[in-house]
Amino acid sequence: MGVPKFYRWISERYPCLSEVVKEHQIPEFDNLYLDMNGIIHQCSHPNDEDVHFRISEEKIFADIFHYLEVLFRIIKPRKVFFMAVDGVAPRAKMNQQRGRRFRSAKEAEDKIKKALEKGEVLPSEARFDSNCITPGTDFMARLQEQLKYFVNSKLSTDNAWKGVNVYLSGHETPGEGEHKIMEFIRRENSEPGHDPNTRHCLYGLDADLMMLGLTSHEPHFSLLREEVRFGGKKNQKRITAPEETTFHLLHLSLFREYIDYEFSEVKNKISFEYDLERIIDDWILMGFLVGNDFIPHLPHLHINQDALPLLYRTYISVLPTLGGENTHTPEHFNEVFVDLKWFESKVGNKYLNEAAGLAAEEAHSKDMRVLKSIFNVCVCVQDSLRLTTLDGGKDRVPGRGFEEDGEEEDMFEAEFRQYKRTYYMTKMGVEVVSDEFLANQALCYVEGIQWILHYYYHGVQSWSWYYPHHYAPFLSDVRNIAHLKLTFDMGKPFMPFQQLLGVLPAASKDLLPQSYRHLMTSENSSIIEYYPLDFKTDLNGKQQEWEAVVLIPFIDERCLLAAMEPYNDHMTKAEKARNRHTECAVYSYHAELDYPYTSTLPELFPSIMHCHVRFFLEEPAGVQKLYDRDSPPPTKVTYLSDREQKDWVKDVQGITEHFSKRKGIVVNETAVVLYAQLLTGRKYVPGQSGQVHLEKQWSKQIMPFAYQTIVKDIKAFDSSSTRFQTLEELFPPTTTVFMVGNPYYGAMGEVQESSDVIKEGRVWVVFTVPCEPPMEALIQNQHKYCVKYSPGYVLASRLGITSYLVSRFSGSIFVGRGSKKNPHGEQKANVGLNLKFNKKNEEVPGYTKRTEKEWLYSDAVEELMSEYLDRFSEVFDLVSRNSHDDVFYEDDIWPAEYENGAEKVKEITSWLKTHPVADVARASCDLQILDKAIVERIEEEVVKAKVTRCHISD
Repeated sequence: MGVPKFYRWISERYPCLSEVVKEHQIPEFDNLYLDMNGIIHQCSHPNDEDVHFRISEEKIFADIFHYLEVLFRIIKPRKVFFMAVDGVAPRAKMNQQRGRRFRSAKEAEDKIKKALEKGEVLPSEARFDSNCITPGTDFMARLQEQLKYFVNSKLSTDNAWKGVNVYLSGHETPGEGEHKIMEFIRRENSEPGHDPNTRHCLYGLDADLMMLGLTSHEPHFSLLREEVRFGGKKNQKRITAPEETTFHLLHLSLFREYIDYEFSEVKNKISFEYDLERIIDDWILMGFLVGNDFIPHLPHLHINQDALPLLYRTYISVLPTLGGENTHTPEHFNEVFVDLKWFESKVGNKYLNEAAGLAAEEAHSKDMRVLKSIFNVCVCVQDSLRLTTLDGGKDRVPGRGFEEDGEEEDMFEAEFRQYKRTYYMTKMGVEVVSDEFLANQALCYVEGIQWILHYYYHGVQSWSWYYPHHYAPFLSDVRNIAHLKLTFDMGKPFMPFQQLLGVLPAASKDLLPQSYRHLMTSENSSIIEYYPLDFKTDLNGKQQEWEAVVLIPFIDERCLLAAMEPYNDHMTKAEKARNRHTECAVYSYHAELDYPYTSTLPELFPSIMHCHVRFFLEEPAGVQKLYDRDSPPPTKVTYLSDREQKDWVKDVQGITEHFSKRKGIVVNETAVVLYAQLLTGRKYVPGQSGQVHLEKQWSKQIMPFAYQTIVKDIKAFDSSSTRFQTLEELFPPTTTVFMVGNPYYGAMGEVQESSDVIKEGRVWVVFTVPCEPPMEALIQNQHKYCVKYSPGYVLASRLGITSYLVSRFSGSIFVGRGSKKNPHGEQKANVGLNLKFNKKNEEVPGYTKRTEKEWLYSDAVEELMSEYLDRFSEVFDLVSRNSHDDVFYEDDIWPAEYENGAEKVKEITSWLKTHPVADVARASCDLQILDKAIVERIEEEVVKAKVTRCHISD
């Protein structure tokens, strides 16, 4: 969900709210949550304006994986990594999704049409339809499989992931991604022993994540998102590579302080206790009134027209006098009314111009009657999310001037009532604006506010409820609602294919199973009216086309399901498998597990030969039953605690998933689970008088098995079990053996004649052990051979340049074609020394070294940079003068007409490639690597000692 322009407004009002993320300089976080759909959209269609853009699914998956790795490396969560993909949404959200997808399909069609009219030749490959990022599509099913592979791969191979529980709530788990995350946080908070100081970090692109984070009232909660540059061109290509992206961290603890400061003046004015948590709740509700995904915004209440400051001033003004009368001086109110009368005399119709209506509403919104109505919603609705007794009736505001001229006041009231009637008649298509109609509008809007509040604070209150109009009523008409009793039917979420038919336009019909597609296109379809090929949009006071109201009919759930019913059995097995709901999967590393994991895209992602991951599905809400069968196998049943029952359910779900996904076996419902240790092998153990016998070796881990998958009473004969009867048969003389224990692990030996000790259970073996080279002197004097490193400012002092230039040139320097004012394309060349890599946390041994505080440089860097400075000092001069630029340009460095900048760049890059540093491999900054000189001396000692051997007998 997003609140248009909210993030920009907040950023400008509270400019210190966000900080630029610098790796290794961010707080420690326990849990990292990702609202995945923003990443999926960004990696699949970064620029919708480019009709020539094409991308393969393989690249989309690879880019998504890379983005996830970067985000994990930046935050480094210690306990939980939660990835949430949007599942089937509540009906209240689906109406907005439907409008977005219809508009997206139409805009894509119009862009392609314009390109063809201009004579452009488009690629033959099909364009990526972003509408496929909807639960239930084939694309989302394939993405889910790759995300499972990604999690298994990282947990099995990356040490940074091994101590973290990874949650994957995919598209098959109902709910919006960010709200599934909040549900997890609420559930964790209710668990016994929960740490109240848990540090949360939530990544996502939607501005309303600020509101969601604040609803948790968690003291340590931060938001991570990409930098937003306001005022950019619409067709400006977005940066998709995470290495080139500037990330911002927004601390909600600081946001809470800003809100506290925003409303601090009421502390000494109210007669009741000041509670910041309640103030924050009210602030969240005020944000709902200017825009959200579930109900239309109030008429003429726009963020870019200072709607929020108006609400804040109202709140501060009314809160101290809650329940009392308030006064307001209406001089400005009267002036606007006079202007309207003059406008009417000129045009003959007072509502021909939208500006006149806007002015009327703006004036009326400044009247304390509307302001108090807003306050009633903000405070009374927010009272512990109660919304049961809003103050009804008509507010009366005494003022100056109107009392002496009741006729003028009555005239204005008549004018404004007529304006509102025109709004309802033209926008909502009603012929008579009756009291019954207004009461219904008030009911719908108050229901919407209540539903949203419950959704944010507690979760879905009703899957089937939605706001049934494209427009909201005037807030001054939301009155007489004290008697309302709001009830909601919980219902259940749509199945994935039901949602696809509910939100997709006919242009995206190929994303549906074949059996349903004709419902979108056939004239005989009973729901064809829901898929108009052409439709109108209404800016309704907004400025941007993407903010316009999409005027398409709402889906009738009963009609939709009835139309689908005859074709439900025509789906293929694969389609039926996609049309389901599942729980959130939880993955964790277990060293004892070791099994192969087969990749479904082996040419892109290799299979995992040693997978060490265990996973289970989070059980659904509700009471679980231990037995579902009438006659379970005979056993002694004892009472299970809540924890034991929870573990049992997780084991059952894990078994079912393992047999289904890995073995292609449907185990059906499991009533009994057996817990056993697997046989890992056998070991010969010496006995009396030189006899040996086999002992079975068992895995230390106890594994669960479904009772119906167990085969009992197997009788098998293994000839190898009777091969050796005595120790002499097992180890005859001259047998070659290897030591697998201390102190000479890996040494090769030969069995000797052992008849004199064989009855004691012993065998004579002579081992050949290579003597270790003497390293004590080298260890004590290793400092003599180590590379000496110095801070950047020392190197800068020796070279006679600034520390900034040392830092900049030791990394990457990009030079583009043309000049800064007139760049020629996007081609760039890297002329930096590439000796350090901050984002990848890599260094170049022998040249650079990273500490917790700074980068250090060797004498070799000084020599290299000195040579660079002598050869190409003009590059240093330009970078020094333009220290804030990310890219520099050839013509700016070499402006003279006789100099060819491209040749200069080529000369620099060629010189860098031929320098010995180009052949030095980079290494992780976390590794301890021996310097080259030390390695050479170790090799010398090994050569000296390799001819000397020792013999040990046992």
